[in-house]
Amino acid sequence: QEPPFFPDTLLHNNLHPHQAAATALRILQHLFHTLSTNSTRQHWHSQPRNDLLNKLQRYIHHLEQCLPDNATLFKGPRSPLLTINRYFRDIHLFLHAHNHSACAWDHVRLEA
Repeated sequence: QEPPFFPDTLLHNNLHPHQAAATALRILQHLFHTLSTNSTRQHWHSQPRNDLLNKLQRYIHHLEQCLPDNATLFKGPRSPLLTINRYFRDIHLFLHAHNHSACAWDHVRLEA
């Protein structure tokens, strides 16, 4: 089973700067959540993993401070946030299907 690949639609989408920042924030939040699960500990060295999580947390905090609290940034059926949610759901399903193996985590690490 092939791992999920980052959606091309997010790479070629002309978003308003606030939408782009909100999209980046959602991606970083998902990455942080995915990489902070207990199943990563056995496949990642703790210090590089902690360094990455700390950096992700700083970027998340910075973006949260820059963005307005505005839920209307994304309207319509092709919301990038829905695409991101689907993508990370597929990553979690991929990891689960492969019992969170080292090989599956390597694929996720490369995607990240």
